[in-house]
Amino acid sequence: MNETQREHRAAGIYAAGKAGAGFDYVRGLADLIELGTAEYIFRAGRLWPEFDYARGLAGLAGLGSGKFIHHAGLEWKLFDYQAGLEALLATRDSKYIFYAGAYWKTFDFGRGTERLLQIGDCQYLYRAGAMWERFDHEAAWKILEMRVADGEPWRGLAFENTRWRKALAQIWKNGLGNARFPLSHDK
Repeated sequence: MNETQREHRAAGIYAAGKAGAGFDYVRGLADLIELGTAEYIFRAGRLWPEFDYARGLAGLAGLGSGKFIHHAGLEWKLFDYQAGLEALLATRDSKYIFYAGAYWKTFDFGRGTERLLQIGDCQYLYRAGAMWERFDHEAAWKILEMRVADGEPWRGLAFENTRWRKALAQIWKNGLGNARFPLSHDK
């Protein structure tokens, strides 16, 4: 089955589940997972009248879909944030790790920061430092400096951002390498 056929089949299963009328939700979700269609698993979790959220999240995790794991955390009626975070961190998708830290009801900033530092994506290090409640600005700044070309635009923006300016002033006041910023583990 090619990609177009899989998408068409998934759309049909999703629509049948929305309509209800004797639909087998257990089998429908299993079929969506087997088809590997993260978008339709996510949609089913939003709009099907019956949905196994744990199995749906496991399906999204198995597909490595950072985008739809993040969106499930925002829009599903029931969402296991701890399992969702594990799945999201495993994707190594810095964009959606950042978004989860910015918008999920519950987020482990310490673990999220660790993963973003490991990935080292300058854009999302800057963005997390600008928006997250807790963040290790010092460690991120070291990466932004070390990645001279990639970090240049984000270092410049850091000087314009209130949170970053405050953190940089503290880092320099304490002497680079001596400042420590505690990380909360929950919002």
